[in-house]
Amino acid sequence: MSLALLSAISLMCVDGAMAARPAQQIVLAQAETAAEETASPEDIPVEEVNAAAVKTAEPGADAVSADLREAYDGPLAFEDESDEAVVEKVIAWLEGLDTLKGDFTQIAPSGAVSEGKFYLRRPGFLRFEYEPPAPLLIVANGGMVYVRDEELETTDSYPAGKTPLKFLLQKKIDRDDAEVVAVDRGVDTVAITFASNDEETEGELTVIVDAPDLKLRRWIVRDLQGGITVVTLDKVVYGERLANSLFRAPEAGGRFLDR
Repeated sequence: MSLALLSAISLMCVDGAMAARPAQQIVLAQAETAAEETASPEDIPVEEVNAAAVKTAEPGADAVSADLREAYDGPLAFEDESDEAVVEKVIAWLEGLDTLKGDFTQIAPSGAVSEGKFYLRRPGFLRFEYEPPAPLLIVANGGMVYVRDEELETTDSYPAGKTPLKFLLQKKIDRDDAEVVAVDRGVDTVAITFASNDEETEGELTVIVDAPDLKLRRWIVRDLQGGITVVTLDKVVYGERLANSLFRAPEAGGRFLDR
């Protein structure tokens, strides 16, 4: 399994040349309404799912698009604060997070939709349990990401620092490394896009939080080819103790991928 394929499966896509960031097109309310009315993933043609993924996955997809701002009379999130102040607010909140767990829905760059359970314990620990038919388990610990494929009976691994998801795993976000690419505000959301100044870290991470109460709603990883992986969270529980065993590295038997 190549690192590019491994990364696409595991939310952390790394490959190719950066595509231009698409313009904002929709507001969150429209996206959520469409999601509620959508048939089950297996009933949807891949082309339609992929198109929906691109729209939903745009950095700042929850923000009001430029052409809608003129028609919208109400305030946007933290309207009286500068972008810099909003970034500092969100970073401080992220750095204050301890644990969270819940359900996730993932849309991969191919348009494939998968679901499962996630567990995050900061700093450094992450677990994604995929529901069947996806035979995958992803665990991050000790600065490494392990991807277990039960069907193939393999475990591949690579450094967490090569992916922009490192910003979610760090105890303190490295201000010298984390470049804020965009700050997009919606009616009740803020989306902040981070890129790394470290050339070994490939891609961008957009973190979307509710505003003003700052709850993590979704994150988006854009790889260097412009491929987009969207992870939407649901039924999130904060601050609950998570057992060490959740973050034990899966059985060995795969490869270490460093490029």
